Amino acid sequence: MNTDIRFYREADVFAKLSLETVIEEVEFALRREHEGTATNIPKTMTTWGERSSAHALGALDLGESLVAFKTWVNTPRGAAAVATVFDAEDGRLHAVVQAGILGAVRTAAIVGVATRRLAASGADELAIIGSGRQSLSQVLAVHAVRPLRRICVWSPRPSSRDAFAEQIRAHVPASVVVADTLRDAVRGVGIVTLVTRATEPILAADDLAAGAHLNAVGAILPSNAEFDPRLLGSAKLTVVDNLENARRSSRELREFFGDDWSRVHRLADVVAGAVAPDDTASGPTVFKPLGMGLSDSAALTAFLRVVEPGLMEAR
Repeated sequence: MNTDIRFYREADVFAKLSLETVIEEVEFALRREHEGTATNIPKTMTTWGERSSAHALGALDLGESLVAFKTWVNTPRGAAAVATVFDAEDGRLHAVVQAGILGAVRTAAIVGVATRRLAASGADELAIIGSGRQSLSQVLAVHAVRPLRRICVWSPRPSSRDAFAEQIRAHVPASVVVADTLRDAVRGVGIVTLVTRATEPILAADDLAAGAHLNAVGAILPSNAEFDPRLLGSAKLTVVDNLENARRSSRELREFFGDDWSRVHRLADVVAGAVAPDDTASGPTVFKPLGMGLSDSAALTAFLRVVEPGLMEAR
């Protein structure tokens, strides 16, 4: 029995985990997914009350010889998450990691990968819709792959969007403006990120600029939606992190695609160059992440490279 299990707290993750490093690790993991040497362990979840949910997912990455699981619970009164990392060869438990910060970083990192692959190369304006706890990391991820000249902020409460704009100004050397309406925020902007708790669509089908890239990060519960599904009709490319999770949990995609998901593609295949946007279309590119174990595993790999270099170098 392994008696040398490491336990890492949120403070360790905050001190050691770099968003830019996780973006690269996620991209490497996606390449291995395309090649067939890394795979997701399907997500499972349950909900109760108005806004409470419990989730679990995992991944096997033979390239790193690791198996990772993450479980978490969200309630109106609080949330917690924990990840466990095992050796794929002998089953040893290597580490237990508090995973709240890790979850936010991996969510941001996969959006960074998608934005790098799907947004126009010259895009330097971002509209960030939502000012909650994951919003700043979303801005930082986009800025890491498309250095931003201008950032426009909108969320329902004026006080929240003003405070969030100040927070962004402290971290990103860009012009940061606050919009009075969502439509004003996204007008003419090349990259739009939705990260809200909306239960009904707030982004209309004709709100986006021609050729814009949309990251739809919120609405991960099956009953929720952030954008009008009709927006997908003109999309150059619709991409998800994991098809199974998207079929189960994305109301927007389910309502538009029904039983025919042939036009929905994995980010792994985009990263590998097997899928690309239809440049003859004038609509947006759309990325809908629902959460998958491989992105958590990639974030854990990046973290372990720093705190357990001997373990990772031995692989």
